[in-house]
Amino acid sequence: MRPVKALFFMAVAGLLTSCIPMTNAATVDSDGESITIHQSTLGLEAQNLLYLNGTSSIALADVEWHLYDLFDNTTLALNSGKLSSVNAVSNGVWEWVLELNVSEYDCTCLIVIGEQLEVDSHNSRVVYLGTSNHSPYIHEFGDEFQSVDRQYYLLSAQDLTVSVPVVLPPHSFNETFVTMHVCSAPSGNCDEEMASFNDFVPTTSNGELSLDFELDSLKLSDGYWLFSISVTDTLLHTSNTAHFRLLVDRNLPTVVLSSDAQAVEGSPSTEQLTIELPTIDEDDVISFSAVVEDGYIGGENRLTWTLVEPDGTRRAVAESEYVSQSIISIHPPFSGMWTVELLVRDTAGWLTVTDTQFLVTNVAPVVKVEIDSFVVVPNYTITLGSDEIWELNSSMSTDTKSDNQSLSFIWYVNGNTFLAGKSVLDSEKFTETGNYDIRLVVEDDNGASSETRFTLILEESSADAPNPPRTAFIVTSVLVSLLVGGSIAFAVSRSNSSDPTLPKWNGNSTSLDDTGDETVEL
Repeated sequence: MRPVKALFFMAVAGLLTSCIPMTNAATVDSDGESITIHQSTLGLEAQNLLYLNGTSSIALADVEWHLYDLFDNTTLALNSGKLSSVNAVSNGVWEWVLELNVSEYDCTCLIVIGEQLEVDSHNSRVVYLGTSNHSPYIHEFGDEFQSVDRQYYLLSAQDLTVSVPVVLPPHSFNETFVTMHVCSAPSGNCDEEMASFNDFVPTTSNGELSLDFELDSLKLSDGYWLFSISVTDTLLHTSNTAHFRLLVDRNLPTVVLSSDAQAVEGSPSTEQLTIELPTIDEDDVISFSAVVEDGYIGGENRLTWTLVEPDGTRRAVAESEYVSQSIISIHPPFSGMWTVELLVRDTAGWLTVTDTQFLVTNVAPVVKVEIDSFVVVPNYTITLGSDEIWELNSSMSTDTKSDNQSLSFIWYVNGNTFLAGKSVLDSEKFTETGNYDIRLVVEDDNGASSETRFTLILEESSADAPNPPRTAFIVTSVLVSLLVGGSIAFAVSRSNSSDPTLPKWNGNSTSLDDTGDETVEL
């Protein structure tokens, strides 16, 4: 009869487990392969035979099951062995069955299929074996967190409900007692001793436990808090102690902006808002820093800076303009009213937008006039001949980078507009001698201008009105030159025309020593 009874219990167990809601919980390895258990994650009961089944994308030839006592020794298995049956159903997919005689156990146990990565691995189930030593068991919190980096619950703008990942014995599916303690923990560990905490409302229904935190009645200040929780069932069996973190943040962050520029000192008629504005010149550098306070330690604030240019154009702060997340250093190229906006998003998601303005004043051009590479200083007098070729060049006048290409030039001669739009004034524009009062005005596209004045004297040249003394000197020099040149030429010509041989005598010549009174006929 024992084999018949065994078969009967197996059939009953199979029927019961087929009626239990099934979930797809699995263990996944690094290659994406997994083992799936079909039975519910709620506490399973078994007194004689434990029946589990599932599927796997992992080859199960070497896979074993392990049974652990959760309240005795979770590292040393009570028992282990091979799966009861494994069948290949398709390429890379197997179905498995585990039928385990558990009549010798009375425990709150954990059954693991395959490797035990952690107590809460999805290839495991909490099972209540036998008839005694059944206690609630709380898994680690974490399934409801928004991301891996955010391992805490958030109580901010509305009430919070926390589902406790607890497994309850069947006799306590609708009634439990919750004990909680709390401490401040901005770094994740308690800064002080834990104190009893009762500002919550527990609810147990169908084996699920939830905690309600009401925003208005909660007496905790803003910050990170670490809670410990344990659950006691109706038979006064107490669970293990689990922990979770809660961030309370009811308030917007406060932001203070400051700059390294001085405020404008305006006249009494200037509006107070304008007086207090930081002011710099074009092409100067101005820095802004932000101090953000969120009311607690450990929060992470995200800062987004935006610049609004005088024409209303909005742009993000360039990467090169960041000194740090909370400090920017900008180089405004245009004059006018600039606005710096800062959006701060705190850890809880609260947003604060603040802005400040600063004034960029236009810089007037620097006028520079040159003649033959010599700089003409203001109020200088230049004397030139009317026949000389020259040019007054102001192209070396400078302004800020944004205005340098937009400079306009206007030349005034004797108080009248003489030439506009040109940086060069040359000798072709002047046909008469005389004294000329010249004024050059250089203006940028923002209306700022600078000017220089000087005097130009054009004299008559020597060809037009010779100077008598100077002319006499020139004439005398020419005559002397001609006389000297003519004498030299005559001497050279005479020397070239003479016979170089000795003269011949006619007739018989007589020596003067023989007769001194005779004449010599040439």
